[in-house]
Amino acid sequence: MKKNTFRRHAEQFWDEIPARYRAGAVLLVHWEAEPDEENPGVWLMGACEAAFGALDDALDATGGQSPLDRRSLVHLWYGSFVATARESEAFDWEGEIEETLLHELTHHWEGRAGLDGLDRFDAAQMVNFRRVRGLPVDAGFWRDGHPLGPHRWEIDGDHFVELPGPPPWTYDPEDGLGPVTAERDPEADFATIPERGGWLDAFRGDLVLARRPPAPVSWWRRLFGRRSDPEETP
Repeated sequence: MKKNTFRRHAEQFWDEIPARYRAGAVLLVHWEAEPDEENPGVWLMGACEAAFGALDDALDATGGQSPLDRRSLVHLWYGSFVATARESEAFDWEGEIEETLLHELTHHWEGRAGLDGLDRFDAAQMVNFRRVRGLPVDAGFWRDGHPLGPHRWEIDGDHFVELPGPPPWTYDPEDGLGPVTAERDPEADFATIPERGGWLDAFRGDLVLARRPPAPVSWWRRLFGRRSDPEETP
């Protein structure tokens, strides 16, 4: 997609979004690429930046700014789209532009509401990218992914499942290929089964199995347990 077509589609889609959802946000289109400094080979296609961050912080500290006064700059980097499209035979330019804009607008509204769920998901995506590249990561990062059900999450087609007990773990992803049994990866706290996760575009993700953390004991059960302990009975 050429530069002018890119800008025109981004601006047209932006204008189609109802004004109340764009309130307080300004769209900026950049021609250069924006690399992710922490993850070589990853390109940031969009970002939501708090406008006049220092001023916003000062006003928040003094209680002089209401949530709906918070403003954001929504960035799109054409060069990052170009770099990403080179690595995908089925890159959907228009779909990616629209998804990126809606994603960054969600950041804008979460910022106004004082929420951080989408920020945590973005961070989990970056950690998952490190996992895919074989770099060390901490187990449990996937809990900020999209919930699929009890103890199950999804990040970009990769499915993460926490199972009770130590490995080996057995799990049926219900994809018609039968259950899998896996030991813990030698250098990780989980097991990775390639191409048994979900689908993202034309590619199938990984299935990652891990041990489920023990459920926390509620205060009343701890209290009841202590009272029923014969060694503590007067």
